Amino acid sequence: MNKNYSLILNVVLLIAVGVLYYLHFTSCNSSCGVADGDSTTVSLPAIKMPKEIKASKVVYINSDVLNEKYEFVKDLTADAQAKQKRLEANYQNKAQKLQQDYEAFQQKANAGLMSENQIKTAQDDLMKRKEELDNMQLQLDALLEEVANANEQVRQNVIDYIKEFNKGGQYNYIMTYTDAPGGIILLANDSLDITSEIVEGLNSRYKALKSSNNQKKK
Repeated sequence: MNKNYSLILNVVLLIAVGVLYYLHFTSCNSSCGVADGDSTTVSLPAIKMPKEIKASKVVYINSDVLNEKYEFVKDLTADAQAKQKRLEANYQNKAQKLQQDYEAFQQKANAGLMSENQIKTAQDDLMKRKEELDNMQLQLDALLEEVANANEQVRQNVIDYIKEFNKGGQYNYIMTYTDAPGGIILLANDSLDITSEIVEGLNSRYKALKSSNNQKKK
């Protein structure tokens, strides 16, 4: 193949990225001072205490587990891989046959075994088949875009479900956690993991929608 296409089907779910800081200030019992070179004390205004900081409730979703167990992601991945496999196999077969026929054409033409009319007909046929390959190349490009759109659809599905899941406002932050390199959260307490609840809810909705769509097709 002229270009090596390898689909990255690992869906990246960016649900919410937040860093929660608890800032604790202490005030001085007396005026704080800084001594300069000549031992002169410079009086600084007292540090003001911040307004009341309410306790924040934080939970997280393991995106690795979600990608593995969310049925919608699994179906999208399987579908995209099947399409890619069919396109690439068809492309390879047609490209190989075109190369063989082109070489045979050159040998006959160079040996003077073809008339001008036969040469023109063969050239037109080869060009038409080359255009078909170019069109298949565009189909592979379109498949990459289809995968990107599917990733965004998965992301939006999760965000929409999270919003409804947290409509009571019980959590201030719902973050994602991944064991993959580059993850923002380096350590997570298992007691804050709500992945199973989210996956269960997402799968329940997806199965219901899938069943409804299958009924409509009948």
